[in-house]
Amino acid sequence: MKIAQISHCYKPVVGGQEVYIEALQGVLSKAGISSKIFQSDKGVKDDDVFNVLRLKGLPRLIHGVEQHCFDFFLRKFHQKKIDEYDLTIAHYALHARGQRHRKDRTIVLSHGVEWHTENQTWDDRRREAAARECLEDFPHVVNDTHYLRHFGLDAVPGERCFEEVFPNKWFIPNCVDPIRFSPGKGHPSLVGKKVILVPRQLTPDRGIHLAIQAFRHVLDADPDVHLCLLGNRKKENPYLRSLDELIKDLGLKDRAYFAPGVSNQEIPEWYNGSELTLIPTLRREGTSLSALESMSCGVATVSTNVAGLADLPTVQANPNGEDLAAAILDTLKNRAEIASGQRAKVNSVFNLENWSSAWLNVVSSIAG
Repeated sequence: MKIAQISHCYKPVVGGQEVYIEALQGVLSKAGISSKIFQSDKGVKDDDVFNVLRLKGLPRLIHGVEQHCFDFFLRKFHQKKIDEYDLTIAHYALHARGQRHRKDRTIVLSHGVEWHTENQTWDDRRREAAARECLEDFPHVVNDTHYLRHFGLDAVPGERCFEEVFPNKWFIPNCVDPIRFSPGKGHPSLVGKKVILVPRQLTPDRGIHLAIQAFRHVLDADPDVHLCLLGNRKKENPYLRSLDELIKDLGLKDRAYFAPGVSNQEIPEWYNGSELTLIPTLRREGTSLSALESMSCGVATVSTNVAGLADLPTVQANPNGEDLAAAILDTLKNRAEIASGQRAKVNSVFNLENWSSAWLNVVSSIAG
């Protein structure tokens, strides 16, 4: 069997989608299934990548247009090649639109609601419209139940993991490797500190400002804690400058700080060196890998209750500074017990064995 995966951005980006595709490639390969990823041409010369024409300068002129151009060039020049494959996996519904002629052999993979639901741009509207159109016609694998509820389906948060929850709709949450992410030594820079770790992309959707606001309340009750913001700060932007101002205005300059660049190999040490991990997402989140990785390491993890986070065994609070601070303080009091329960749940449910079996079951079902 041969599978074509459509992903506008796979390599060399380092992030959740690349981690997901790498893991899926491994599952398929182990089962004797070959797979090729069709992506925008970023100069990658790997055997598992097929490069599609890319207009490099256009995204600078029109925000969000690059993925739409990718779909156009894919259909225009490479559709015949995709049609040679037994199955197609489209990462996000936007990339499935051009595959309607083979909708019985195309799986839409949702990594979560990817559009803003308020103050929508033309790109947000097109993405949401594509998802709505495709939900009924295509088989779907969703990594959170919020995606289904957004379109009116009665999916219960956290229930029926790895099952076909509606006809041709499977709920397969993100999962982690419990061997790589396990209790161990902490990072040397965290030794001797009581650290709350925020391992997030530094964007408004990820709620970094909310973490800082909550930390101000936490620090009033526990003056020994520090807030470590773990994210890539290579490109300065207005949001990052606003975070600096917020830290200054709240008098947190000596307590809240950004960590230097952290390699993917070091991340388990940062979890293990922390007292608690905080996932303060405001919107557009699936079943967070960061939350799962932290819990798998045996580190107590607190999150908001929005989007795909509702499917996870984190300690959850409403997305505001006061409620989140209260959840953090309560968790710190019972940190060991909460961490143990979270790790047990992640290891028993959100593990790669369950994930692999579920994916192979979907492929088998769609391929007949």
